[in-house]
Amino acid sequence: MIDFRYHLVSLVAVFIALAVGIVLGAGPLREGLSTTLEGEVSQLREERVSLREDVDEARRLADAREEGLHRTGSRAVSGTLTGARVGLVVLPGADRDPLDDLRERLQDAGAQVALTVDVDARWDVAPVPTDRAELLATLAASLSEPVPEDGGGPTFPSILAAALAGADETGQLGAWLVALDDLAEADLVDVTWDEPADGTVRDRRPPDGLVVVAGGLAAEAGDPTAEAEDADALAHRIDLAAALAALEVPTVVTGTGTESRPALGPDGGPDALDPFLAAVRQDRELSGELSTVDDLEGVSGRIATVLALAWETRDRAGHYGLGRLAQAPVPVVPPVRADLDVGVPPETGSTDGAPAPPPAEDGAVQDGTVEDGATEAPVP
Repeated sequence: MIDFRYHLVSLVAVFIALAVGIVLGAGPLREGLSTTLEGEVSQLREERVSLREDVDEARRLADAREEGLHRTGSRAVSGTLTGARVGLVVLPGADRDPLDDLRERLQDAGAQVALTVDVDARWDVAPVPTDRAELLATLAASLSEPVPEDGGGPTFPSILAAALAGADETGQLGAWLVALDDLAEADLVDVTWDEPADGTVRDRRPPDGLVVVAGGLAAEAGDPTAEAEDADALAHRIDLAAALAALEVPTVVTGTGTESRPALGPDGGPDALDPFLAAVRQDRELSGELSTVDDLEGVSGRIATVLALAWETRDRAGHYGLGRLAQAPVPVVPPVRADLDVGVPPETGSTDGAPAPPPAEDGAVQDGTVEDGATEAPVP
């Protein structure tokens, strides 16, 4: 057994070690440790000040660039969408802050935002309720909606795409308007038509092009329930994009995140590109039919959206912004159009009863419309 003397010697050794440590810390080692710690603290303080100055300078430069784009953006887009009627499709969870400025940019380009369609969050509920399935089947009978790839019945994305495209079945004139009204009555969408300031009758033709504003797919990694819900929502968004592409509607899919958040995650993981935009860009067929812009929160992103839509009306798709697979921050500015008439024309003649002007020999229309030609700059 360990006797009392062993414990006594151990306690004495501990106190001696403690005393030696105190003496050394208060004497020979004090000056060296204090100097080292003070130097490291001072260096960290200087680095923090330097980083703060760098951040402030970067923010100042970014604000200056935004101001410059804001001042020159109107001139850049001016006339690129003259006469076009544009529809905004706002998906659940989309950032609405940039929409007012986007509307102004479209107006600067000569376009009219004819209608805004806000899609309700219940659009991707699965399984589809019986009453909704019956409504979709009824609407499908009067619309020339694209056949789903799985061969199943009509879906909400396909019906919505057909309504936005004005794709009436033969002999069903105006069925797309009825479809929009029925979808709104079922609380699946909220449709807002532009009200002319002069009090004239609203133009109820289908839009010539669409801007789809994405968002709401930012589920936290590791949450199985949220990831499954996002997977269903993403599938519905892709179905909508595929239907619009099949109906050949000039469409730009936009999203936010790549400018307001870092390009890469904290550990070099996935970037802030919206999953819907990423899916469109990665799909060979969709990427050739639809355009995308991933930084709608920035002025350059809103300018890119307008210019991309202008190219879309010329059957040229492109992908712009700061995220993966973007071809350039903004498109090349397309030629100015004197008139843009890509809407659905009356069956005979023009709206005022006069016959439509025939094409000229050089490919231009006699009313001043500029057709696509070799003078257009290519999309980067």
